[in-house]
Amino acid sequence: MTSTYIGVSVERDDLAFLIGSACYVADIDREGQLYARIVRSPVAHARILGVDVTEAHDQPGVVGVITAADVPDTRIPIRLPMAETQYTHLFLQPPLARDVVRYVGEPIAVVVASDPYLAEDAAELVDVDLDELDVVGDVLSAASEGTPILHASAGTNIVTTVPLSHGDVAAAFARADVVIRDRLRMHRHTAVPMETRGLLAEVDPGTGVLTLWGAAKVKHFTRRALSDMLGIGPERIRLVENHVGGGFGVRGEPYPEDFLVAFLALRLGRPIKWIEDRAEHFVATNHAREQEHDLEIAATADGRLLAFRDRAWCDQGAYVRSQGILPALLPALHLPGPYRWEAFSVEANGVLTNRTPVGTYRGPGMTEATFVRERLLDRLAHELQLDPAELRRRNLIGPGDLPHNFEPTSITYESGDFPAGFEHLLDHVGYDGLRKQREELRASGEHAGIGFAAYTEIGAIGPFEEARIVPSPDGRFVAHVGVASLGQGVETVLAQIAAEKLGTSIDAVSIDHHDTQELADGFGAFASRSTTLAGNAVALAAEDLRAKAAARLDVPVEEVDFIQGQARSRCGRQVPLAELGEGRGRFDKPHPSFSFGAALSLVTIDPGTGQVRVLRHVVLHDVGRAVNPELLHRQLAGAASQGIGAALLEELLYDEYGQPQSTIMSDYRMPTVEELPDIEVIVEERPTTTNPLGVKGGGESGMVGTPAAIANAVADALGSKGARVWRLPLTPDRIRELLRHN
Repeated sequence: MTSTYIGVSVERDDLAFLIGSACYVADIDREGQLYARIVRSPVAHARILGVDVTEAHDQPGVVGVITAADVPDTRIPIRLPMAETQYTHLFLQPPLARDVVRYVGEPIAVVVASDPYLAEDAAELVDVDLDELDVVGDVLSAASEGTPILHASAGTNIVTTVPLSHGDVAAAFARADVVIRDRLRMHRHTAVPMETRGLLAEVDPGTGVLTLWGAAKVKHFTRRALSDMLGIGPERIRLVENHVGGGFGVRGEPYPEDFLVAFLALRLGRPIKWIEDRAEHFVATNHAREQEHDLEIAATADGRLLAFRDRAWCDQGAYVRSQGILPALLPALHLPGPYRWEAFSVEANGVLTNRTPVGTYRGPGMTEATFVRERLLDRLAHELQLDPAELRRRNLIGPGDLPHNFEPTSITYESGDFPAGFEHLLDHVGYDGLRKQREELRASGEHAGIGFAAYTEIGAIGPFEEARIVPSPDGRFVAHVGVASLGQGVETVLAQIAAEKLGTSIDAVSIDHHDTQELADGFGAFASRSTTLAGNAVALAAEDLRAKAAARLDVPVEEVDFIQGQARSRCGRQVPLAELGEGRGRFDKPHPSFSFGAALSLVTIDPGTGQVRVLRHVVLHDVGRAVNPELLHRQLAGAASQGIGAALLEELLYDEYGQPQSTIMSDYRMPTVEELPDIEVIVEERPTTTNPLGVKGGGESGMVGTPAAIANAVADALGSKGARVWRLPLTPDRIRELLRHN
């Protein structure tokens, strides 16, 4: 059948966003609602000696104030089994601090009032008596002898140690002609979506069902988590996803506030609303990335990679949140990248510090691993006097070696053509001409440099996704799915798949992802999985309708065509699809997929100001099969924009007492159009055989290689001083320091 929608750049319907009619959780109000304000810790580490709520409770309009003594002694659970160990339960966060506070911003109490401003004023009057304790302020000191222990029952600040090994590392290093070592640091930063978090909870007095508006990303898991934490059946909990103003990994995970708002609605019998302000966002919503790696690479004199060793310290913040050990696990899985290695060993330690807990942010783990590996590969190329592109050419895994597994690890590259993809990038930019441009810039007195990064991205994480398609007598269809829409255009992509498989117009298809009552289960939107998992589930649901039609028409399935809401056999008999009931599909994917990507940057440096200017930035990614090429372009370009911000601007700083220094937008500088070039995107399509649609993940790849490529370009521009580029972000003051270095 000729493709009518899959592979076509159908424009997404953004009218609601453009005219201001989109409905965010802050836009929803319920009769008789109350407003919650969280009382947060002003210090990083202290014993709680007492919490006096008397004065706050006596304020006009205040309906209630709760502390840890008023709520069940429960913890926020871990979402993915792969991210949980037998010890992680020792580090989980309670909704309200019990006995000890462990980071600035940790919830201590909640004030509920008839007006949000009254609630905020009253929250200022909650008197918290704190006995300050010593602070664990950085990842390297967290595991040192004599460092304060954040969780006494655990007896350690090491959450986990992820070991990963392949081959005989010692033998490979013994044969090496050259070994490059360095300590490299990826800094702490976070996603800053336009819409902060928000929740509205209400209990139906007739049914007892608790409805929570403001859900995102992983609605069904949050429902299960709340069921366990609140002690009520999941059938009594309904989560509704409204329009969402950006997610990027941090929005939609279960947080203390999800429990607290729901608990208060049940306790007080009135709707409870909470909207996070931007200052809260900077201390309460998950941070990401902060890691230090001691990495060494062994190679031959002709540039053949032999082995690497890495020891990493990955900050988890003060608690293990719902992402579990992913901050340590994901970089370990991505350190090998797309290269042939005879051997490697990794020890990634997840450690606790007195700072906001760490979760996932677009390209988690893979961005950090790519930065440290690709930075050291450029240093190796310099040592061997090889062009950085040539070093990568000599070591990329070839298509004849796929599927490729680094035994005995779980890392398996299923499909693609890594060398061809890299050459596609070089051809696109006109690499020889680009090098001439760099030399011309240098000849004119500019500090100019080119940087590369090649990488693999994990995506399409299972274990499954379900869909059901409900036909209507008027020829329209509603496809119910368990994934979420965070601005990535998933409604359009899934509608394209459904329309093609149902033989109808895309205008006749609606995608419903909003309500946990409409689908029994789902795993949500994360890890570039929505198109692969939900898309294939939708396709299978359409095939289920085809099978039902074949049974009704008493013909083989392959003889059934869908035409305008009718199922028609080749002999001319037909039946309305609305008479067949609904079609159901479930796509199981027990193993994640890895796909190839690459990035290139051309930068200049102003030696007077230290300002880095990105003149050209290109990202390439193998998406398997592009359902909507234009949306993929936008996804990759958007992610690359965030990567440029991470490389040059954005950083969450703390002082020696664990006090955050970036709590307003003027202290956390994000990129504007002034700092961003017109990002060039190359969508490669090398279909995989591991799912019927042949698709791979694509929503995060633009981020993954961007910080590494920019760091390598800056190092190239600095010449002999570039070897000192070992940490991000490359802010003007750090660039000036590098330029002053002798």
